[in-house]
Amino acid sequence: MDTKILIAIILIIVAITLAYSPFYKKYQLFYLNKVGYWDILIQFLVIAGINLFIGLKYSLGALFLLIVPVPLDIIFLISMIYSYLKIRKMKRK
Repeated sequence: MDTKILIAIILIIVAITLAYSPFYKKYQLFYLNKVGYWDILIQFLVIAGINLFIGLKYSLGALFLLIVPVPLDIIFLISMIYSYLKIRKMKRK
């Protein structure tokens, strides 16, 4: 097995275990308490920045290249909705 593949597999395993650790859950709650609804704006700016970069790099004449970030946009939109619902639930308590 190539060393690059092995390192990638190890990093994926580390990222998954960290995502489910209690420390990360505490950090996530702390972050959402501090940032609040601004977290959604940050995610929107990432989407807009990626689309702007694709548009400027490949020119607006190549409109089919704007289809490339669509899966990433969907992931960020789902994340934004999840963050909004989670923050709204926290604010009610």
